[in-house]
Amino acid sequence: SHMSVTLQYNMMRNHTHTHMSVPKHTTSTWCFFSISRGLSTTRFLAASMSPSSCSFRSYSFQGISFMKKPHIGFVGLGAMGLPMLVNILKHHNAGGAGGQVQSTSSGGGNAGGGGNAHVTAFDSSDVAQKKVHATCQGLGLDVRNFTFASSLNQVVRTSDVVITMLPSPESCKAVYDEMLNNEDVKTSLFIDCSTNDPNTARQIADKVNQAKLAPTSNAILEASNPVYVDAPVSGGVTAAAAGTLTFMLGADSEIAAKAAKPVLSTMGSRVITVGNTVGAGCAAKLCNNLVLAVSMAGVSEALALGERLGLRADELSDVINASSGRCWSSDTYNPAPGVQRDANSGELAGVPSNLAYDGGFALRLMLKDIRLANEVAEDGSLPMAHVAEKLYEHTASIVGENKDFSSVFDVVYGGAGVKE
Repeated sequence: SHMSVTLQYNMMRNHTHTHMSVPKHTTSTWCFFSISRGLSTTRFLAASMSPSSCSFRSYSFQGISFMKKPHIGFVGLGAMGLPMLVNILKHHNAGGAGGQVQSTSSGGGNAGGGGNAHVTAFDSSDVAQKKVHATCQGLGLDVRNFTFASSLNQVVRTSDVVITMLPSPESCKAVYDEMLNNEDVKTSLFIDCSTNDPNTARQIADKVNQAKLAPTSNAILEASNPVYVDAPVSGGVTAAAAGTLTFMLGADSEIAAKAAKPVLSTMGSRVITVGNTVGAGCAAKLCNNLVLAVSMAGVSEALALGERLGLRADELSDVINASSGRCWSSDTYNPAPGVQRDANSGELAGVPSNLAYDGGFALRLMLKDIRLANEVAEDGSLPMAHVAEKLYEHTASIVGENKDFSSVFDVVYGGAGVKE
């Protein structure tokens, strides 16, 4: 038996659409392929309507060479977005399944690729381009197929998949409004890794679903409209750099979720599908960060109490981490200076508490997430979230909103930590 799929002939000056039939067994995976004939190129995506798995891979069928990677755009190169993009580039350098990537910054310019870029990213900060270049140079990454575009419109005109990592619901809405205000949208899958409230995610999804794909788009979901999924992350800057993030994926269809997973897997170690609708990922993220906010305050309070009772913060942390109080805030991201050490070398780990609370998860971002949780609850039924919000508001008023949220140990509780 056969299924009908669309073939697009992208000629130099005109575009012709036709159909062909392929055996169903060849379409269990999303697959881009191309045939070159002189100056013309044929590109086609085969997609099963109910695949059991989804990944981008390369193989041949009836003389057709399949492409491994879709063109990927990345928008938002902040503390989280930059290392996430770098991991996509690492995958691309290694020939992995991540995708051909494009990058855009308001500064414009080219990272060495030329017009046929594989990676495109965008950030409103002129500093982003320099940071990407410096990071890639330090890691020895080949960036000849990576470029910065001059606008958001350039990203959606050239990318099959666009990933966004933005700091607030307001910035997300503005970015998506600008990207979709374009008659030449070729992006058929938008993956939003920002932390939003579920309603914002659904509002953006509605706008994306109402947009029309350009005729020349490689419609990876066999639809005339682009598709949006929300996939906020957990793990912080450390996991973003290590490529070990956890993604909480919300999608309106199983096919959309499976199309997003191989792209997300280039930046993380786990992709967990939650619920069966867009916005479920954001709901899970708000719940997780509520636990994080409360647990960090609890660990800080306990360590400060221990110090007042004559205990060293490192010794008490050892007790907590071997007992029922163990959590991420105690064993991986300890708020007391001089406590968190590298498991292999024994040297002080690069967590914010060992770096004067610089870097990490800024207080402004933690406050944004707690406030979103309190807002969506509506009825004021989250007493610990309200207390945590007040604690972190006070902390930010003393040290500034860009310090790491674990500074609550120093500001609110007056903790000292271990000084060698």
